[in-house]
Amino acid sequence: MSLSRLRPNAARLMGTSALVLAALTCLPACREGTRKPEAPGKADTARTQLLGAAGSCVLTTARDFLATAVELKQATAALAAEPDASKRAAARAAFHRAMDVWQVAEVMQVGPAAPRSLPGGAELRDNIYSWPLVSRCVIEEQIVSRGYEASGFPTSLVSRRGLFALEYLLFYEGADTACPASSPVVSGGRWAALSAEEREARKRAYAAVVAADVHRLAAQLVEAWGAEKGGFVRTLETAGPGNAVYSTGQKGLNALSDALFYIERDVKDLKLARPLGLRDCSADTCPELLESPFAGRSKANVRANLVGFRRLAEGCGANYEGTGFDDVLVAAGAEPLAVRLRERLSEAQAALEAVDEADLREALAQDKPSVRALYDAVKGVTDLLKTELVTVLDLEAPQNLEGDND
Repeated sequence: MSLSRLRPNAARLMGTSALVLAALTCLPACREGTRKPEAPGKADTARTQLLGAAGSCVLTTARDFLATAVELKQATAALAAEPDASKRAAARAAFHRAMDVWQVAEVMQVGPAAPRSLPGGAELRDNIYSWPLVSRCVIEEQIVSRGYEASGFPTSLVSRRGLFALEYLLFYEGADTACPASSPVVSGGRWAALSAEEREARKRAYAAVVAADVHRLAAQLVEAWGAEKGGFVRTLETAGPGNAVYSTGQKGLNALSDALFYIERDVKDLKLARPLGLRDCSADTCPELLESPFAGRSKANVRANLVGFRRLAEGCGANYEGTGFDDVLVAAGAEPLAVRLRERLSEAQAALEAVDEADLREALAQDKPSVRALYDAVKGVTDLLKTELVTVLDLEAPQNLEGDND
């Protein structure tokens, strides 16, 4: 019986003492004043655990990248100082090791790595690797002007620096330029005036400057996440009241889910759909739109992107053990969705390994259906991400995905 019905019944009982009636009347307010705070629910606890685990995962990945950035800086400096075939090979190998780690970090654009428009964003990612905002011509303009010597990149455009510029400088051996005929580089004859030896010497010097800048930015990223006092790991794991960046735990969780959408925007739509001719391409295929045109690692990049996604979605430990978004789904009562997410991620990984060719460029030419199967498998993951996962966890999809129904 409800209290609202109990009160009039008690008032009509002639033998009931006034004290009993008063106690009944006071009951709701008295209970409110003495009620103990409710313990956090399973979903809240899982969310808090995920925020802490994800922050530690991002920091570990950033530290791994910093270690490779040190090697890359040393290898490019050695190549610039005393060029030979073995030093070029060493510099290229160091680049591949750095990119193997960075492409994992690409899916972890939270806080300092994120754009300045997002909470806690410091835009370090774009300065380290700006793809798809890249320009070969801009790099070649720097080769002609030797602008890399004076600037040191403190305020330079992102398209002049970072890992894409380094890929061109270390791997492209052609003598041509991508600049249009109207460009001063071409119309003024400045590119043509460079001898092959001078052009290569400038590329090596430019590469050493770029690698040193990447190392500097990598160190900044580690410091931003791992500072002993106030590091972003702490910011993320304490999301909630009093947190200047994420005033609620849900906002922290939303920042992580925004990072996951890299696999939708960049992997599915840009790295796979465009070269496959599914969008922004009027031909059967557009291999020129692949991510890694000089080092030939477009397949390796997607592999690393899946690793980064799985570390956040399933767990950052060995074999993806640990706390991930799947654990938050289970705690929210959506274990079947968590199971399907893990299954589809395994399917995407299997589809990538089924591409026999070393790079997607060769695969598009020799076995396009295998690349399409990879696209379909990745789409299976992103379909869950942008529909069921965001709905169950009450998340907001990134604004730039609005209206995207593919």
